[in-house]
Amino acid sequence: MSDSPLISPDQLAKFEFNDDLLSSYRKSKQIPLDLYDRNGKLIMAKKKNATEEDFGKLLKIELQGAYCLTTDTKHLRITSGESTDPRQTKLFDPDKTTEFAKQTESLILELKKEAFNSEHALRVHKSIGKVLDDFTSNPDFESGLFNILEILNHAGVPVESELMTKRTIVAMGMKVRTKKIGVGDDNKPNKKDHLSVMTASFLADIGYSKLVLPDKPNLTKEEYNAIQQHPIISYLMTLAAPEITQEIRTLVLNHHRPFRGNSINNNFPDNNTVFRKLMLIRDKFIKDPSKKMIVADIDAQLRIQESNVNSVNFEEDIAILSLASEYASLTTNQPWRPAFSSATALKMIVNDSFFSYSNRNIRHLLDYVGASLTNNQNIINVGDYVITASIDSEKQAHFDICKILEVDRFQTRPKIQRLCTIKPLFKKGIKYRIADFDINEIRFDKRRAVIDLAGQTSSTQRIIYIIDPEMNAPLFDAVRKMDTL
Repeated sequence: MSDSPLISPDQLAKFEFNDDLLSSYRKSKQIPLDLYDRNGKLIMAKKKNATEEDFGKLLKIELQGAYCLTTDTKHLRITSGESTDPRQTKLFDPDKTTEFAKQTESLILELKKEAFNSEHALRVHKSIGKVLDDFTSNPDFESGLFNILEILNHAGVPVESELMTKRTIVAMGMKVRTKKIGVGDDNKPNKKDHLSVMTASFLADIGYSKLVLPDKPNLTKEEYNAIQQHPIISYLMTLAAPEITQEIRTLVLNHHRPFRGNSINNNFPDNNTVFRKLMLIRDKFIKDPSKKMIVADIDAQLRIQESNVNSVNFEEDIAILSLASEYASLTTNQPWRPAFSSATALKMIVNDSFFSYSNRNIRHLLDYVGASLTNNQNIINVGDYVITASIDSEKQAHFDICKILEVDRFQTRPKIQRLCTIKPLFKKGIKYRIADFDINEIRFDKRRAVIDLAGQTSSTQRIIYIIDPEMNAPLFDAVRKMDTL
């Protein structure tokens, strides 16, 4: 390609990468046009019978930008002969997904009787790798529907298996859509990070197999403390299998830490608690030569807990695990309540996000997989009322009631109109949360300022509450009446 003649820049048009276009190329297994850099140098030639390796190279080119001949711009449009909307494609095969859930059920039953071992680890790696390969081989994987609820509602598997299956698949979708699978140094798709998140999602709660769990929503302090032990127990169980990498074990150990730091938030267990528990286990094992590898891993985990300095990717992976867990739990029938609908579950997560997740975390859930989980129906729409939070230079939080004016591609970044400010009612139980908002503490915005969140990339303002008429009727009625004044 380096010897190819240069094309004059005035003959080139910007190649706009988008999910629908790339999906159509994948479906037809071809790259129908030559791609050039801004100076007219050929960087990728058109190709029939394109492979996943070719599409991996195409994704790399996306990062640097690409151009095509203006005469080839017809290939930048999906032809009218496209018979189906890729956004309506159901991404998961019922038989394969049910088989995965059944395999999960078998593993849980085995772990109630025996220790986790290398054979279990290899089976987990194999089954999870198959799920990821099946998902990414679908040409519509970046835009199709996550029909996981539809399948598991009829799979006939126990709650534990349903939760693990659902959590693993939702976490996979979030990771794949927020970090595209590129090509490694060996020119093969690099799926290591994606498989690590999936494996951690699958193994995060295996510690429950060693606990007797109460079938009730209101836990005693002792019961709650026992449940809090499960990340440590899950981590310790994986130590017997060297096939589980240290990175995966770190995620398992920390999967209930969705937000950085130890201040007022929903982190549990916090760093100090994890550190103390790991120290006790290390002190118990350090004199046993047979536990040398286990002690080495615990030492590494202690350094991570002590430093509390993690990469952005690590923090995001923990948030993905936690969000996928919450979604799986809310959409699953429990002994004390029926499952919530997908849309309601997503709204509940947003409405409980202020102390738990960053704006970026919620964006990863709603903007990349949210609509796929709700049959391409947004949970934030024109005319809806939401509450936003923002932090000023003195680190004071401000809460505004706003009306949605426009929603483009990303539903977490709509155009909004500020109606008034309001004060939240905080409550501390097992966790800190916003219990409600005080409608007696409202200050009107006479300007009715219009804010485009999509254009406010440096702003701290974000949606932290959706005012839903079924979830909070008194607040919704009060805001609707106020909006008509």
